[in-house]
Amino acid sequence: MDVFEAIKGRRSCRKFIEYPVEREKIIKMLGCAIYAPSPANKQPWEFIVTNNMRYNQMLKKVAESTKEKLAARSGWKWLATFNINFITEAPILIVVVGDPKQHGAEQFLDAPSLGYQHACSASIQNMLLAAYAQGLSTLWLSLFEKKDVRKIFSIADEKDPLAIICVGYGEQSGETPPRKGIQEKVIFLS
Repeated sequence: MDVFEAIKGRRSCRKFIEYPVEREKIIKMLGCAIYAPSPANKQPWEFIVTNNMRYNQMLKKVAESTKEKLAARSGWKWLATFNINFITEAPILIVVVGDPKQHGAEQFLDAPSLGYQHACSASIQNMLLAAYAQGLSTLWLSLFEKKDVRKIFSIADEKDPLAIICVGYGEQSGETPPRKGIQEKVIFLS
């Protein structure tokens, strides 16, 4: 599979089948994650991997609470009925933890950016593509309060839990979501 096929074919999975994920495939995903670019090569990521369903259960409980809070605050009626059973179906969870102290030179700009978050996001994309190339399905989960995830996974207060990747074999593949064309999203300057 080439990279263009992986980028255009990968979908978020919301229905996993009960089938174990081979450890070699997870190792390969993580190996790709650590090859992501990062400011000053700080490599500000850490990964917590679990196949213990106890963590899935705890995560689903706090995600349900977060979902209710967000539905009330946002006014998005669909969010209240959004099914998050995929959290307890996914055989593997990978928690992506960023280190806010691992910035590059961008920390000294007049308006500093959060380079560690950008680097961790690149590592996540690498993992998602590596999973897809190996026949696995994933979902990038951000439906949680960081304090809850710190508690569940014993993450130090100075670290930043940025995302949880649900990994497994998917029961279904979603349709390609609509995308705006290049003509609407790109400006070429001469």
